[in-house]
This record gives sequence, structure tokens and C-alpha cells, in this order.
Amino acid sequence: MIGPSRLDRLERVTDLVLVLLDTTVPMTLDAIALQVPGYPVDLGARRQAFERDKRLLRDEGIPVTTQRLSGREQYGYLIDREAFYLPDLALESDEQVALHLAVAGVHLGDPSGRDALLKLGATGLHDVRPIATLVPPRALIDLFEAVRTRTEATFAYRGDDRRVVPVGLWFRFGHWYLVAWDLDRAAVRTFRVDRIDGDVTLGATGRAAVPEGIDVRAALPDEPWRPGGEDYIVMRIHVDALEGPRVAEEVGHDKVDRRYDDGSVDLTLAVASFPAIRSWVLGLLDHAEILAPPDFRADLEAWLTALATMTVPRHEATPFPSPLDAESPGGDVRAVPGRATSNRLRRLLAVVGWLAQVGEAPIAEVAQRFGMSDQELVAELELAACCGVPPYTPDTLMEIEVSETSVRAFLPADYARPRRLTAAEGFAVAASARLILAVPGSDDDSLRRALAKLDAALGSREAVGVDVDTPQHLAAVRQATDAGRLLEIAYLSASRDELTSRVVEPAQVITMDGHWYLDAYCHRAGDMRRFRVDRINEVRPHDGPSAGAPRTTRPAAGAFIPGPGAQEVHLHAGLGAQWVAESVPVRAVRRSSDGMVTDVVLDVAGMAWFERLLLQLGTEAYVVSPLELIALAGQAASRVLKIYQKDIE
Repeated sequence: MIGPSRLDRLERVTDLVLVLLDTTVPMTLDAIALQVPGYPVDLGARRQAFERDKRLLRDEGIPVTTQRLSGREQYGYLIDREAFYLPDLALESDEQVALHLAVAGVHLGDPSGRDALLKLGATGLHDVRPIATLVPPRALIDLFEAVRTRTEATFAYRGDDRRVVPVGLWFRFGHWYLVAWDLDRAAVRTFRVDRIDGDVTLGATGRAAVPEGIDVRAALPDEPWRPGGEDYIVMRIHVDALEGPRVAEEVGHDKVDRRYDDGSVDLTLAVASFPAIRSWVLGLLDHAEILAPPDFRADLEAWLTALATMTVPRHEATPFPSPLDAESPGGDVRAVPGRATSNRLRRLLAVVGWLAQVGEAPIAEVAQRFGMSDQELVAELELAACCGVPPYTPDTLMEIEVSETSVRAFLPADYARPRRLTAAEGFAVAASARLILAVPGSDDDSLRRALAKLDAALGSREAVGVDVDTPQHLAAVRQATDAGRLLEIAYLSASRDELTSRVVEPAQVITMDGHWYLDAYCHRAGDMRRFRVDRINEVRPHDGPSAGAPRTTRPAAGAFIPGPGAQEVHLHAGLGAQWVAESVPVRAVRRSSDGMVTDVVLDVAGMAWFERLLLQLGTEAYVVSPLELIALAGQAASRVLKIYQKDIE
């Protein structure tokens, strides 16, 4: 017999799932330990091991319920079979295909969408071309679950503890917003999710109450600097000729109260949040100037003066030696304790569920479908064949036969039923489908019908909304891409702060975190480039010869793709610069013992882009290395400050 120390934990938790599904009465921990091999003999160690397993299962969306019992142990456990499986969605074939394509075509920064598709029975979607990315802030999944289950949530926001009942989540202006009933203020409030500090704590499921008739859309901000329902101040801004046309398109032509012959504009905006408008204005560098009110202008001058005169500490950048010191988007998830077993369990249950449907399949096909090597698949299936329920005789184990080239399974029909989605998977499906439906020109009735059925099954109707912008030249760019036609574009580069003319061969158009991008072969650069569509000032058909460049595109992992000339920059972040790790593409992040961001590593391809970031961070951050960039923030602040050091007529 295999002792507890040698038993693969995956085998133990798989047996635990099967045993708790099989029982109709709650089982005590002593009873579980007698029936599930691998738990320690020592009572304290056994309790710790079981609690870890129970937490792993619940994190995977497996509903382990706890019930009070009479007697010494007082608690019993089982898995609610009705909650374990998804209700029959009754999807028509066109609805199933539309839902699968939508989820496969949207990247959310983790495998939740793919895992949801495996549970929903998707097939043949390995080569679906992505058309959107929408990476959520880390607090969003908990908030989605709170909205879905009407659960109270507590979090820190701008230094204050907030106790709310989340009502809806909406993506707008490139950010996620939470609309909630604030329990302490007895009023509707709107929060930008990426500004939530730390973790979200959820209360008891389904016990929170809110007034009827809260209109989520009405509570959303009309503009990033004007959260819904707040008082505002009228603000006037001048934008020069280089940025004027693009900015007028961005904020809306109704905000332009004067146009000049050179293309510059005066804007009138309703502003409720000065930090938000300050960040936006500084993002325009010296192409924008606050005209009124005087106190906003003075505040911006003070911000720039403090940055221009700041003394930057000089010290060497400390390397990021291991996953314990730094976190990286490309890090190995196996370095996180417990994550390997969780991932393996999720994948094994998906494999078993699919085999229960098809009965038999070639090993190579199954391995490709579930992203495994043939050897990994065989090892996991051999482990699964040892799992079952007591007394673990051949007739009570999962009947799986593995040959040299194929696998056959004789499993109960219930195993083929799709499992309940985790919060992350449910969010992935809901957000992906709504993003696709929000894309201009999208009118997929089959996707709408599929989403309605899934929402009803998950109880997540109206939990998520997505708005997608429509830049002036989006339609022309998409048409040229679909037709394979060359374009000549006038492009205002954010990284270099210059307007250039380019001949491009479009490859794909994709929306990422609120902005549209064109991936195209650029004749000027002689290589593939990514262009933000709202920074394209002009579009004209081009009749010249093609360069014969292959229609291949870069990975759609993120909007920012550092070029060959990018510099590695180490940035120290203070308390007011915590948002940089969430809002800017970073290579690595170091946090202190209390979870605060202390340092980030970025790839900087254009100084204009980096100047914008440094101005927005202000004195809350500074460059550690390379040495030649340490003074960049002060130099940029001094240059922008010059436009304010004059009288206004």
C-alpha cells in the first residue's frame, strides 16, 4: 500500500471529489480519512491536509458544503451534486458555436476562458484568431462573484475602508468600474476597480440587500474624470495643432468650443476628479494647457514644479533574482504552492468529462486538445484509473484503458455533464461574449441567445457590461484588412511624439483593453508594427506594389510590444504609484512583505511615452537605472512648466 507521504496529492483530491459526490449524507473528517487514501494519521496534520484540499476544491468551483452534526466532530461534508454540474443550457448548435468562438477569440490574461470552453465541450478551436484582449484587474473576479450572488464586499479605496453591495461591473474608457450600494453612506457609488487597494473580502452569499431599481448605466461616468452622480467643475483646456484633431475625436466634438485655423482647439470639460484630469492632461505633454479654473491650473503648476525640483536618490538597481522576489507575466505558475495540483485537477476532470462523452480517442488527439504531451496525458490517465470510491475494487474505480496509441473510457453518464464554472470562468464567458457583441458592426443573434441562456444558468444577468470605442478610421482600417488592401496612413506616434506618413499592409485589427490596434507590415520600418487606430489621423488607399510580406501577426498578449531598441528601465514606486503595476506593461514587479509595490522593471521603446508616465507618477516614483534617464522626469516637467509660466489673456 502506498503511504500518505508518497501518494500523489492529485490522486487524493480526485478520490475526495468522487467520494463526496457519491455520498448522500454529510461525512465527518474521520469517515473521509477512512475512505480516501493519503490523509495523515495524526489528527492535527489530517485536519490541516483536509482544509487545504477543501480550499483547493472550492477555489476550483467545486461546492463542498459544510453541515453541523451532533457528536464529537460536529461537522460533516459533501458535494452538492446539483451545484457541481451546470444545468442543461439547451444550446442550439449555432448558439454553441457562437459562444465558443467568442470566448476563444478574447484573451483575458489567464486560461479561465479556455478552461470554461473545455467544460462547455468546445472542439476544434485551437487556431481561432484573437480579436480582443481584456485583462481584468485582480479584484474583478471576486467582485463579479459578489454581483452574481448578491454578496457584501469590503475593500480599501483611496485610503478608506468601503463596505458595499456590488450591483454591476462595466468596462468603459479602458477601465473597469464597479457600481455598488454603499452600506455606510446609504447611496449608490461608482469605483474604478484598478484603484481598489489589496484584496476584496466577501461576506455571506445571498444575504445582502439593495434598493430596487438601481440603474447601473446611469451611475457610470460619462467621462473618465467625471464619475457618475458627482458634482463637477467646468474646466477649459487648450490643445495644440498636433494633438487637437485626435483629442477632439476622443472627448467628443461637442466639447470643442473653439477651433483655430492651425488645427488647435479649446475644450470645455465637466470635471469631478482633478487627479484624473491631471493625469489625462499630463499624458498630452506640452501639447495641452489648462486655461481655467485658476486653482486647477495652479495645482498642475505645483505638481510640475515639485517634480522639476525633486532630488532623486542615486543607487544601483537591485536584481530580481527569483519568483519569490518578483512576479512576472511569464512566470511559472508551478512555483506557487498548491497551484500545480489545482491545475492538474482542473485538467483531469475536463479530460475525464470529455472521454465520458466520446468513449474512445487517439492519445495524440486528446493530448493536443488539452495542451499536454502524450507522456503527461498517459501518466494522468493511469493515475485517474486508480481513483474511485471504496472499496477501490476494479468495479468501483474509473474504468479507463490506455493502449500505446489510444484511450478508451467506460464511465457513468453523469461524468459527461459539464461542471459548474468557477467565478473566473464565468466572468471569462460573460465578459468575452459581451465584448464581442459590443464591437461595432456585431449583430450576432445566436451569440445573444447563447449568452442569455448562460446568464440564466449562472445567475449573472446584467453583472457585466462592456463599451467599446469607435475611432474615426476604424471602419476603413477593418475593411482594408478584410480585403487585403494596402493603406497610406498619417500616424501620430505616442512613443516618439511625431506625425509620420506610412504605407502599411494590414494583417489584423484587434481591440485591447479599450483601444483598437492595427497590426500591419510597415514599409517605412520594413517590419511588422502595431498602430493604435485612434492615433491614425488620415487613411487613404494605396495603389503601390505590395512588399510581399507574409500576413503574419505578432502575439496578441498585450498592446505594447517592445521593439529591438527598447531599454530596460528600473523604476522605484512609492505609495501613490501603486497603480503603475496594474496599468502599465511591466516585465517584473517587486513587492514588500505587506504586498506594496516597491519596484518595477519596464521596457521603454520611446522617450515620449516614458515622459508621459513619469509626469503622471509625479514625485511618487523615480528612475533607478539606467543613469542617463534619472533626470528625464525633471527635464520633461521643466519643459511642460514653461507653457504655464506666462499670463493668460
